[in-house]
Amino acid sequence: MHAMDLDDAYRVDRVLARGTGGVTEIVTLGESGPFVRKRIPSKLARRGVWGTLAECDCARLPHVIATYEMPDEFVVVCDFVPGENLEQLLSARGRLAEKDATRLVLQLCEAATALHTHGIIHRDISPTNVIVAADGAHLIDLGIARFRAEGATHDTTQLGTPGFASPEQYGFAQTDARSDVYSLGRVLGYLLTGTQPGVPDAADYERSLEDEKVVSPRMRAIIERACALEPSARYQSAEELAGALEGREPPESGGAAARPEEPLAPGSPEEPPPRPAASGGRRGPSFAQVIVGALAVIALLAAIVLIMHDAGVFRSGAATGDDSASSAQPQSSRQDQALKPDDSAGAPVAAPTTSEESPLEVVESGWSVDDQGFVHYGIALRNSGDAVVEYPAYTVTGRDETGAVLFSQEQVLSSIGAGETIWWGDLAGNPGQPPATVEFSANGVEDYQVGSGAERSATFAVSGARPVSDGLGGTNFVGEVTCERDDGSDVGNNVALSVLLRDEDGSIVFGAVGFASRPEVGSTTTFEVSCHTVPDYASYEVHALAW
Repeated sequence: MHAMDLDDAYRVDRVLARGTGGVTEIVTLGESGPFVRKRIPSKLARRGVWGTLAECDCARLPHVIATYEMPDEFVVVCDFVPGENLEQLLSARGRLAEKDATRLVLQLCEAATALHTHGIIHRDISPTNVIVAADGAHLIDLGIARFRAEGATHDTTQLGTPGFASPEQYGFAQTDARSDVYSLGRVLGYLLTGTQPGVPDAADYERSLEDEKVVSPRMRAIIERACALEPSARYQSAEELAGALEGREPPESGGAAARPEEPLAPGSPEEPPPRPAASGGRRGPSFAQVIVGALAVIALLAAIVLIMHDAGVFRSGAATGDDSASSAQPQSSRQDQALKPDDSAGAPVAAPTTSEESPLEVVESGWSVDDQGFVHYGIALRNSGDAVVEYPAYTVTGRDETGAVLFSQEQVLSSIGAGETIWWGDLAGNPGQPPATVEFSANGVEDYQVGSGAERSATFAVSGARPVSDGLGGTNFVGEVTCERDDGSDVGNNVALSVLLRDEDGSIVFGAVGFASRPEVGSTTTFEVSCHTVPDYASYEVHALAW
């Protein structure tokens, strides 16, 4: 049967989800079904993953019934698993008993092991992607699954569910099987505590995790190891995590762990360099977990520190005289927060925030909300002191119309030179929970964060930055970045490229980040930053930072 005829033969009963990643539907074919049909934009389709999944006979993974090509889409049809997802299950029942949570996670370990055996990393093991049916847990939605690419330093795109995605999914390193182990550990913690890590406040999750009336010391030790920020400190496979859950291996022993394929930071796994940590209690760049013990904190948090140093800037219509994008009225969901006392956009205005002893202050910020409820923001953080500040941090907090907190996420940077300002664009929030207001506040600075010098170690220049269509209705920004100076002391071997969009008044209305391999001094490399859905804007700029 021709693909278009086959496509027409399916009857759509209902649409489960619709977004930039495609459409997910419940369909039937004659008297057969129901089935799940995913319509994926051709450019985003991971055909190899779906083809390999079709060869996988694990009962806890989707069974691929058919795949076919449409003019602009790759279509996958899978069996439908009746049941409720973990989020719905806990909403109805509350947190689970240890034996029930263990049973479900063991089943997820079985699914993850099957994927890893075929070279596939799921990258989005989270409560909404686990269906509990009569026969137990089923891991679904491989929309962002990928094969591990040998020699890559990071994933092409940084994706995943906030609170469950591993730190390396934010661009610091390439994902591998240990990334899914991290997510499995977070799911286990969620099932036992009934609290989603990082939603709305990681402190609630941490308190529950540390309460022995809620989580036994043995299970807490397993979770903490599975969710270690440094991949080499985690269980090295889902099978090894399952062994710990079944009591076949003490959680603290570690067994014969493999040498990490992609450490998050330089230094041997046997002796990682000490690194400062920032407060906030969340794992990952937006939710680093508070771990007891100063040395542990130092070693862990810097594993996900976004190693960034302010550098070259390209601003449309300002730095080079390029034409700016056509001006238009901001979309209704946009909120500007440029920290100007005469802000006329009607959005909440926040004064630059700093602690009494901190030289850091937020001097500019702005944001907009996409159709899924995520916040895309840009921020400028200034160091008004006379010495470099190592590992500066700020917090992004979203609130609803009543002022209740929807999310509070911390971002840790690498360093800011004396008297300097650095810019960053990123994503925050939770799907389906668009905030009414967003606040940006600089965190305090501890004595150990104050360096002896005044300058950072590397600078970059951006040239030729321009927007291009991604062919799917979105916009990407491309260009080149040149390393002007580098003394070799920075951790990491990449460059983070932050795109900031501004309206006619010069206020930030959008931010995004992408990554490129770090060039040597005097050398140039190309970059591309994906900005799938952008609001109306009048000008743009790109900031390059050591990563």
